[in-house]
Amino acid sequence: MLIKVAIDCLKANSKSQLQEEIFLKLAQTRADFAIVLVQRLIQANSTVEDMKTLLTTVWTTIESLRGSFERVVPEADALYYRSLLKLLFLAVRIHAEAKPQPSEENFGASLRMAESATIVPTIINILKYVVSMGLRELVTAVHDSPADSSPEDIALLTGIMQSCLRIPGIELYHPQIVSMMITNCTARVATTLFSWSDTLAIDGDPIYGELSMLFLLELSSIPLMAEQLAVDGLVGHISSANITSYLRRGNVSPFADGAGLQRCYSIWARGILPLLLNLLDAVQGSLATEVAVFLNQFQSLLTQCEQALDAPETNRIMPQGQPKYITLIACSEVHSVALLIFILNGFREALMGSVDIPEVKWDAAGVLENVEFWLGSRALLRERLLPMGDREVDMVRKKVTAGNAVSKLEEKVMAELVGIRDVLNGGDNA
Repeated sequence: MLIKVAIDCLKANSKSQLQEEIFLKLAQTRADFAIVLVQRLIQANSTVEDMKTLLTTVWTTIESLRGSFERVVPEADALYYRSLLKLLFLAVRIHAEAKPQPSEENFGASLRMAESATIVPTIINILKYVVSMGLRELVTAVHDSPADSSPEDIALLTGIMQSCLRIPGIELYHPQIVSMMITNCTARVATTLFSWSDTLAIDGDPIYGELSMLFLLELSSIPLMAEQLAVDGLVGHISSANITSYLRRGNVSPFADGAGLQRCYSIWARGILPLLLNLLDAVQGSLATEVAVFLNQFQSLLTQCEQALDAPETNRIMPQGQPKYITLIACSEVHSVALLIFILNGFREALMGSVDIPEVKWDAAGVLENVEFWLGSRALLRERLLPMGDREVDMVRKKVTAGNAVSKLEEKVMAELVGIRDVLNGGDNA
């Protein structure tokens, strides 16, 4: 059984304490082999019950390696520790995404909750030691020795945190998790990395700006944490960060020349806008004025967002005769901005006279007209879809059988367009 082989590899690593180079290489080989086996089982949608025992084994192996999480991972163990964290991500994901068996239909939810309760202590330890304390360790290393650091490590911590926060029933432990994150100043560490990110750019690419923002976004998915981030003035910290000044320029877009400008657009569309939505959801109207003032600092991006879905005959960006392409990230951006403005307008009406919430200039009527054009021109939309990156290329290859879409990418774009339409029509179906 493949999962047993993977677990046995980790158990053998836990027992071996020899530091000679040959044994270190053997431990690395075992860990990498275990990753391949677990990945294949996940890809095959394996329902082998023993897969759920992987989490305990991986965590025991990590504890065996680290001893005390107060000390930095020795350089000689860095690659091996990264492999163990990849296995940890996969192991937590197995629990987060597990589906009840057919025999559990009537009480599957209760079984999953009971099962999750048994692993919660491990999940809490992972969030404390691997995610919270680990982020501080990584950010210190990035600041002190950027050339020897890997952006992949922070992306891995974010993925682990995301999976941990999707464990069924974990919301019951949100107060404990938030208290732990506050004690370790986790949000402040991530915000500091964001403020440094322009000076830590790799070949002109401020990748740490996006990674830190995505980490904060995941943190804000906990309502209590989002409230704390808002109270701590996160919006102001983002606004004053040096990298944010690049976002205020008119040449930031998914099609910009240069990886740096494209990354800045991704920070805006994938990070900042969804983060603002989480903060508004947590603290409601008390943050509305600050969010409106913040958005009005980015008029060039808002104008570009208006035009992102222009119908071919009204396109104001591309020269005549050049095709207009539609991207998933642009659709997500328009959806986020539409939601933000809809929410702000609602607060302005509800709090009329008591709070001054500035208007955010954005042509909602024009955007709605263009969205309806694309929803009614499916063949042209399919022709103009442009995948951005390897992940979206894979989505184009994934065919879907339900609905009218022919690929996973088209299906996701259609979902965003329908969402935008519903919001701009008054939010009744949003």
